[in-house]
Amino acid sequence: MSLEFTITHGVPGNDFWENFSTLWHNSLDRSPFKSPHILRYFVSKKQDQTTIFQYFKEGRLRGAVFFKNNAGTLTFLSDLKTDVNFFVLDRDLTKEEQKQFFEGLLQTVKREKWVLILNNQPAWAAYMAVFEEVGSSSGLFWMNFSYSVCPFVEAETPEALFERVNSSRELRYRVNKLKKQEHAEFEVLTDGYDMDLWVKEFCDAHILRWADTPTPSSFRDPARRQFLLDCLKAWNDDNILVRFAIKVEQRRIGFVVGLREENSLIHHSTTFHPDYWKFSPGKALILFMTQWMKNENLRMLDFGDGNEPYKYDVADKEHVLNRIFISGKSKVPFMLKANVIKFVRNNPAIYHTYQNRLKPWVSRAAAALHLPNTLDFLSF
Repeated sequence: MSLEFTITHGVPGNDFWENFSTLWHNSLDRSPFKSPHILRYFVSKKQDQTTIFQYFKEGRLRGAVFFKNNAGTLTFLSDLKTDVNFFVLDRDLTKEEQKQFFEGLLQTVKREKWVLILNNQPAWAAYMAVFEEVGSSSGLFWMNFSYSVCPFVEAETPEALFERVNSSRELRYRVNKLKKQEHAEFEVLTDGYDMDLWVKEFCDAHILRWADTPTPSSFRDPARRQFLLDCLKAWNDDNILVRFAIKVEQRRIGFVVGLREENSLIHHSTTFHPDYWKFSPGKALILFMTQWMKNENLRMLDFGDGNEPYKYDVADKEHVLNRIFISGKSKVPFMLKANVIKFVRNNPAIYHTYQNRLKPWVSRAAAALHLPNTLDFLSF
């Protein structure tokens, strides 16, 4: 049995991307947030900080994970834009081989004196029990706790999913109201058609939607608009992007960025033009999306990271997202930070105060004084 663990820093060559593309297409989850073109784009953005851990068996790439390395503190590179961070593991790996992958990773953490902050870890991942076992017995500091949720709705068949969603009088009312009063048209795009204008209209609507709120749109920054455009182009190159919109008089007024994953569709990002808030474009789009999903043989609608109330108009289940902290036991400040974050997240009243009072106040003060946000190091 020939095993090899390799670390690559910076931009890997074309041979790597060919091997990784093969791995991703045969991976356990084939997550859109780890697809070849999106990761290649992220590497181009953070090439000086990119660290890739690879697991080979019998000369074949069987597992990989991309990190952003900030002076020995490693986070997932896909944190740049993600809902969930799966490890990319070959679906044919046995439990013992999965164990070898994680043992190799944690031995490397120990040897390199890294600290890992693994955000948005799917508690439902097929490998999670193995990872927990290896981490708990590694001799490293290991902390794994529930951090967020992904609401979702699924059915045994795509037809059953549509029937369930279509049974909502509220959603049918929103669709009919838009059609009758605004002569609205529903649009779905699965290729690169009109991409630049679509993203411009999305960003413009997002800016208007969040103007004069405590959380104004990040798309006021031209660099963030370009980043969104580049991400959508990368996902389109991997044939997993689906763009939904509502058009009134040829202008798009409601948007959803959808991503295909196995038998599901991820409702990744959404916005609407505030002039049409009373029509609830987002709710109308959900019904339209499930109608499209019926024809595409997709039976789960995944609303991604976060428990925003609108998601539960349809979602009736939740997947749990964990956050994992790993380091050597000499990293006392890091371990203290992990325990503080766990305490705050496990106390809803304290977290609510932080999220809705302290964090906005500190952010505004830091921006006014042109200082770094002093709470960024906690990243609750």
